[in-house]
Amino acid sequence: MHIIERSRIVTARPDENGWRELLLDRDNNYFGEPPIGVARVIANFVHISDTHICDAQSPARVEYLDRYADPHNPLSKVINSLVGTYRAHEMFTTQVLESMVQRINRIKKAPITLEGIDAVIATGDITDNAQSNELDWFMRIMTGERIRPDSGARDKWEGFGGTIYSEHFWNPEGTPKGERDDQPRSSYGFPVVPELTHAVRASFFASGLEKEWFAVHGNHDALLQGTVVPDDLLRRIAIGSRKFVDLPESEVLKTLQAISESGPASYPDGSLASSVEVTPDIQRDFLTQNMFAHAMSAHGNGHGFNQEIAERGARYWVRRVGAAVVISLDTVNPYGGWQGSLDLAQFEWLIDTISQNRGSYVVIVSHHPLQDLVNGYSPNGLKRILKEDLLVELSRFSNVILWLAGHTHRNKITYFGPDEYRGFWQIETSSLIDWPQQGRIVEVFEDRDGEVCIGTTMFDHAGSIGIDPSHIKLDDVHNLAGLSRLLAVNDWQRRGGPFAIERNEGQPQDRNAFLHLPARLAISHRAASA
Repeated sequence: MHIIERSRIVTARPDENGWRELLLDRDNNYFGEPPIGVARVIANFVHISDTHICDAQSPARVEYLDRYADPHNPLSKVINSLVGTYRAHEMFTTQVLESMVQRINRIKKAPITLEGIDAVIATGDITDNAQSNELDWFMRIMTGERIRPDSGARDKWEGFGGTIYSEHFWNPEGTPKGERDDQPRSSYGFPVVPELTHAVRASFFASGLEKEWFAVHGNHDALLQGTVVPDDLLRRIAIGSRKFVDLPESEVLKTLQAISESGPASYPDGSLASSVEVTPDIQRDFLTQNMFAHAMSAHGNGHGFNQEIAERGARYWVRRVGAAVVISLDTVNPYGGWQGSLDLAQFEWLIDTISQNRGSYVVIVSHHPLQDLVNGYSPNGLKRILKEDLLVELSRFSNVILWLAGHTHRNKITYFGPDEYRGFWQIETSSLIDWPQQGRIVEVFEDRDGEVCIGTTMFDHAGSIGIDPSHIKLDDVHNLAGLSRLLAVNDWQRRGGPFAIERNEGQPQDRNAFLHLPARLAISHRAASA
């Protein structure tokens, strides 16, 4: 077995402001019983998720709501949750993805089977705010084109931390004359990085992913902030010249209560919000129903999609990868809310597709994990399929062995099913926007005893470690990606407590692990003939 990552990135002790540097630790072992050799490889995957490619200058963002979850804000105890509409490091998402692409390109063999990677699967939330320019940036990075991750004005950063100064948000280039130091720098140890807002907007030539890859549709690829259904008014805001920057506190709780995991959800009342003028940009328009599938199908192998899928407005697909059948689900509820569900037509297609492939092992890929398929909102009264009904049906099929998902931004492995012969392992992989910004190699194979074994191995993007934020090379994509990871682990809203950022890492059994199942295909054949 080849150890692909001999070290693991961990945090040092915090300083007086709670700021933590990143270090390398030698402990990177596997959890579980090692397989008895490798008899047959079914499929080897690289799994990444939640890239959240972000136009952080967009007028359609509502960063100003996020500060009410800051630990020093009195309303945080009332809200008692994360808001998630702002991250100090959201300006680096293109550089992080490029750094991950370069890291994946260096993986020539999977570490356990010592065979090649069959496909890279990106399980949704490709974009952060369902904008067409965000999807364009993602495609340019994945296909290896020149990219300029900028919108609006070409000579300045027209977002928080740039022309919009607020003491509640990180301002990397320091404090303008006459203003108070921002809370992230004065209270939480965040650095000053001169010229950063120019560097993150600079053009670069993307490497392009050298392996076959497939894309999955997520809630942030269809809904504003992953929650709100876009309409004509919101579209005019997105491409327009006014950016909202604050809301009266009397309206904050009302607004946050209108944002729900199960639709409907709505944006703040713009007539009550303070705003500033920004440069309009038509490229910030929202993705329509067919655009996601059209963008994928226009390149290479279609990345799971094709023109027929795009024309009928579907965002799910089936492909054979290695010896496995991979079924991608669209778990987004188009009526709003950040949690997922399936429509009846897709559910029936799923069951039919599994039935037609009883002679092969089936891998399901989706954005939402099974436990988050709880959003049954449907204003037209049509039934939406939730987790309980789906699990009952999937448990009928012994050839369904694995489900890959994202959405939760954490590493987590769970077994679902009534027994070891009917059920599957679900693997959730952390995001590329929040700590730890990792990918995962997933190897599916039969061992010499005929058992099915799934080996999972975490790996980091190629971002620099041990950098001094005040003296980084601003023209180095890996320095910028490394700074993003450093800022992510120091998120001031997630230093301990129920939302501690370390929870995203998962337990040892959620990272590098060996998972086992008895041989299933013979059982599947018997069930088909019964």
